[in-house]
Amino acid sequence: MLIPLNLFWKCEKNKETRKTVVYTGTLNKKFGVVNLIKAFHAIDNPNAILKICGRGDSEDLIKEYAKKDDRIHFLGQLSNEEAVKLQKNATVLVNPRQNNEEFTKYSFPSKNMEYLLSGNPVIAYKLDGIPDEYNGYLLYVEENSLESFSSKISEVLNLTIQDRDDIGKRAREFVINNKNNNEASNKIINMIKSN
Repeated sequence: MLIPLNLFWKCEKNKETRKTVVYTGTLNKKFGVVNLIKAFHAIDNPNAILKICGRGDSEDLIKEYAKKDDRIHFLGQLSNEEAVKLQKNATVLVNPRQNNEEFTKYSFPSKNMEYLLSGNPVIAYKLDGIPDEYNGYLLYVEENSLESFSSKISEVLNLTIQDRDDIGKRAREFVINNKNNNEASNKIINMIKSN
């Protein structure tokens, strides 16, 4: 479900002093959330924290990791407004769904759109269902290994604030200008006319 744009405009951006990696969504293993926990746990950065919220079959494992790594914060299920605020205040947002299931050939997670609207960098995997037009806006994990995932998170956390803001701003403007209801309607009308 896409979050209405007005929620993003209502929430003030309030950067935290620590670098915050955020995941909001379904906490099921098949969507890669366990790999996110393990990849983050492997990062040697005491100034980085992971905030993760939602419900799913991986909650118990997330809680276990949160007990042994105080940088991991499990927040449970949040309202849309709370989730948007968390996304806007993130240093980086992560969608850990890997390109290793049959359904990913046809999958474009709406979470990516929500994340891009936040104005913050978004780390994701290049799923077969993601059009190439997003290549300049999503920061892709190169391989399906935990090492590659950890490395990409560290790379983005180590960017300058200006570089991260530039990446997030460009992505947000792309979505607002090209993925709005008017543009979608025009594409459907043009497709109908061409047939």
